[in-house]
Amino acid sequence: MILYKIYNLIKELSSISIGYLFTALGGLLGVRILTAYLTPSQYGELSLGITMGGVIYSVLFGPLTNGITRFFSIAKEKKEINFYLFNVLKIIIKASILIGLLLLPIIFFTLLSGNTKWIYLVLASSSFGFVYSFNNIINGLQNASRKRIIVSINQGLMTFSRFFVAVIFINIFGSSSTVVIFGQFIGLFLTLTVQVYFLNSTLRGYVINKIYKVSNIDWQSKISSFTLPLITLGLLNWLRIAVEKWGLVFFTNYDEAVGFYSIIYQFGYYPISLLINLLANYLRPIYFDKAGDNQKRLKSTYILGVKIFIFSFLILSFLIFIVFTYRENIFQIILDEKYKSVAYLIGPMMMSALLNESTSFVTLLIQTKKETKPLLFPNTSIYLSGIILAIFGAYFYGLYGVVFASLLNSSIKFILFSYLCIYHYKKINYL
Repeated sequence: MILYKIYNLIKELSSISIGYLFTALGGLLGVRILTAYLTPSQYGELSLGITMGGVIYSVLFGPLTNGITRFFSIAKEKKEINFYLFNVLKIIIKASILIGLLLLPIIFFTLLSGNTKWIYLVLASSSFGFVYSFNNIINGLQNASRKRIIVSINQGLMTFSRFFVAVIFINIFGSSSTVVIFGQFIGLFLTLTVQVYFLNSTLRGYVINKIYKVSNIDWQSKISSFTLPLITLGLLNWLRIAVEKWGLVFFTNYDEAVGFYSIIYQFGYYPISLLINLLANYLRPIYFDKAGDNQKRLKSTYILGVKIFIFSFLILSFLIFIVFTYRENIFQIILDEKYKSVAYLIGPMMMSALLNESTSFVTLLIQTKKETKPLLFPNTSIYLSGIILAIFGAYFYGLYGVVFASLLNSSIKFILFSYLCIYHYKKINYL
């Protein structure tokens, strides 16, 4: 029995790992190819455009995905999956309409400015944000259903398709940030059609033919109350990232700064973040299923989560040490010649990623209690301090200052969340 569980554990983790491996390789390879086509200035424009589109996912659809996946297993357990999915669809439609209405004045004022380049960039980045969000919502539902292989396929497709089509667009229409974003949008749209097909097959196995006249639970209210605090956090986190990039635009005297920072982020922050998200996505449905509505099960889940949090941090710290030690050999291969001058800042950014992203294990544990409000104050404080530090860093020290402002803020967040983890563990222990 134990061997069977270990076999299933390895099989499930391997299925997820394959998807993340292809995502990592596709992402790093894609960036390597794009930087060969784009100058640092053009790559900076691309990064700013992606940031504009990213607000759609970061502020609304990302938090909403967390809420949808949190209650999926409970709806399945209570045999209310029909009502649940119907309410999820209604929430997605409402959110899409809301974002569309908010985008209208932005598009209108951009049109009035008469800057054709920015009109196309806003339209491209907005389209990218929507299709990226829908892909991730479907991936969240597949992950909640424990369809690990399908999630892996979808993640790989999302990465490879966006860069593959972007390169095709560059060769047809020329090198520019707008062309690349439109290419990535088309690539993600093609992936979305594949995702919808797989999702239909998955949900067909859950949908119950028996028709209930009235649902016992207000699923929209539950998802909304879970999501709302995360929306605030999503907005502040997006602002922090946006300030890091736009601060370089306003406070530095060279237009290549954002492009250089984007490369530091892609090769420093992104790989560590991806590894942590790999483990977090694997653990999320397991934690939620294990905790359920039972207080004793919640306690055992929390103890397991604390151990995983500590172990993961130590392993990844060792990995960063290895990369930093052999950084010259590694970055000589993976960086384009135009960007090698900033390779020394990739190490500090990797450490910033580890300190910042590893706190997601604590966030996940608190979410197993079906709570997000305890996360509001500490995250708000950290995001606000991140915005302030990024502004000061960009103003006084430029690119160097922004990277080390990120490292300092991540260190503060790690200390705060470590305390939060201990506090909630003691709180559960007394129940």
